[in-house]
Amino acid sequence: MTDEIDLPLAGVRVVEIGQLIAIPGAGQQLSDLGAEVIKLEPPGGEPARQIDADYARGIFYGYNRGKRSICLDLKDSADLQRARDLIASSDILLHNLRPGTLDRLGFSSAELQRLRPEIIAVSVSGYGAEGPSATRAGLDIAAQAESGLMSVTGEADGPPQRVGAPVIDHATSYVVAQAALAALLRRERTG
Repeated sequence: MTDEIDLPLAGVRVVEIGQLIAIPGAGQQLSDLGAEVIKLEPPGGEPARQIDADYARGIFYGYNRGKRSICLDLKDSADLQRARDLIASSDILLHNLRPGTLDRLGFSSAELQRLRPEIIAVSVSGYGAEGPSATRAGLDIAAQAESGLMSVTGEADGPPQRVGAPVIDHATSYVVAQAALAALLRRERTG
């Protein structure tokens, strides 16, 4: 058994503000590598906690094991300050809030740099930060449909079907973890 101190990300702190798969999956990968991952959840918890289905519970527990979870209402000034303090003491911030939400909460890029100049911030959205679809939820099934993936799944003469697993969300979690690790390596090498 490898001691926690031997894991490559021992001593790295990650704040995660994310739900469902893409960001929690990335946070889980960093946790598995030894990072301390602190998951900030809204009052009532992440939405996956509310879904009464074994599949949703499996996703929630599978992607959030070993993390520290803190319930904060980011619209409350005291809780917002707790979030600021956590971010100021962290190496990486992962989030999948809709574009502009982090800014409205007072965590613009400039403010993140002020809180912790060397912080690595990774944001995921389904449709980018600008444009007509920017505020749409980035759901795996929509990405499968709009990318054409569903058109090659299912029966040849049948209607399009989604891939059984949320493959785009899963793949996104790996890309997010790789981006965070690459930025962490660059920061270590260059400051």
